[in-house]
Amino acid sequence: MINNLQFLIDTNQTNISKMAKELRVSRSSIYRILEGGVPSAELMLKISNYFKKDPRDIFFIQDVRHVERKKRGAS
Repeated sequence: MINNLQFLIDTNQTNISKMAKELRVSRSSIYRILEGGVPSAELMLKISNYFKKDPRDIFFIQDVRHVERKKRGAS
């Protein structure tokens, strides 16, 4: 899953250890997301609240049109 998490961490001058502690998750959970892992819905909401952003502004699918075509059965 594509995300803007690293950008938000950098622009808000926070660090992963501090963020993980405040969200009550492990640092490895944050690193996993930074590497493209898919967070749980609960963790998505925690992160979006932490940065005061809508989750859709942080997490998104790279090619939504491709996903929609796949759902419809088109090539």
